Amino acid sequence: MPELTPELSPRYLLQTLALQADSHIVLALSGGLDSMVLLDLLAKARLLQPFELQAVYVNHGISVYAGQWGDFCAQQCQARGVSFTQRQVELHGSDNLEHKARQARYDALAEFIRDDTHMLLSAHHGDDQLESLLLALKRGSGAAGLSGIAAQRRFAAGTLVRPLLAFNRAELASYADENRLSWISDDSNSDLRFERNFIRHQVSPVLLQRWPHFAASAARSMQHLADLQQLADHYTQLALAQCLIDNCLQLAALASLLPLQQDLVIRRWLSGYGLIPESQWLNTLKQQVIAAREDATPVLVLADYQVRRYGGKLFLLSAAEVEQPQQLLVWQGEAELLLPAQCGQLYFSAQSQQGALPLAVSTASVVFGKLSLRFKPAGAAVHRPLKQWFKLWRVPPWQRQRIPLLLVNDELVAVAGYASSYASSEAVYWLSWRR
Repeated sequence: MPELTPELSPRYLLQTLALQADSHIVLALSGGLDSMVLLDLLAKARLLQPFELQAVYVNHGISVYAGQWGDFCAQQCQARGVSFTQRQVELHGSDNLEHKARQARYDALAEFIRDDTHMLLSAHHGDDQLESLLLALKRGSGAAGLSGIAAQRRFAAGTLVRPLLAFNRAELASYADENRLSWISDDSNSDLRFERNFIRHQVSPVLLQRWPHFAASAARSMQHLADLQQLADHYTQLALAQCLIDNCLQLAALASLLPLQQDLVIRRWLSGYGLIPESQWLNTLKQQVIAAREDATPVLVLADYQVRRYGGKLFLLSAAEVEQPQQLLVWQGEAELLLPAQCGQLYFSAQSQQGALPLAVSTASVVFGKLSLRFKPAGAAVHRPLKQWFKLWRVPPWQRQRIPLLLVNDELVAVAGYASSYASSEAVYWLSWRR
């Protein structure tokens, strides 16, 4: 039995969005056909079921008519009693203009979605889905990209919903004609330099002329991929939880997974930091970092981060976490000492503190990174170079450069957070380090 096509109506919106009196709807309004249909439907739906409604127009400044379009949107909202706001954004450079404009638009809209009662609505429709699929194919996207535009997802502090995906542009045009709506035509929509416009005007018409139901069939395939992606996401998250301890990937646990699942887990781990590695980078990670010899300390850069391996773990480190402080400090008996390069603070107390190190002096130099200095912790039998103690304490190499070292007359007397050369019975102060 064929699926019934939903009716494009205010009641459809009320049911689809489950709107309540405390719902706060923010419409991304461009003034084009699609968003004007959604504005009209929302205004009529609000008469059936009251809810908060406002429209936001984002002016990218790409078109010389952008200001006029903003005025048009303001007039249309005023005629319907809908609160209206206009935001101006700046785009820098002419490369990848579509992506920059989209990102700037969503960044501007995010400020209006303040809690979980707020819902951002965009007027994407079924024809947009087909265009998204073809663009994803052109880019070589995986299942997530080939799934197309999500009908709903988390956005800012609330939700982004696209309630018109079940309808094509012809159905929206029919509604607009029947209800005598006005809308604007963006001159850039006919500019074939933009990839989406090229598909819309040159590719989709040929496909739909040959196969009129191609868009609907493609939408079903995209939904199947979305379902598979959701299933993969679920099991990937479970696998990641088994491999992740203190935000580090445990390589033994990772190796117990199927190779494909290993890739998915690594990608999910990195995506938590907003990182999307290319396949070649992932191959390099496996070959040069994960598979490196046991005593190696490999480093691989990804955007502003470093991936490092140590002690059977993968670490993802920001630039601040690997920066070596250069500043020399002098402690002269004060209770607190702020460290450079986000290395935290040292605290000095006359009373014994849990985990604190004893000090038999009231002044010392504080330095970093002098790993060749010899050190003998209280109770130890011999002096060793500090780098050997760090190996025994299993301190990762990048952390060794950021650990505060206390010197008296150029002699290392304490390694903050680890050991002191003084016995507890000699203590005049007690040293604590809060990273």
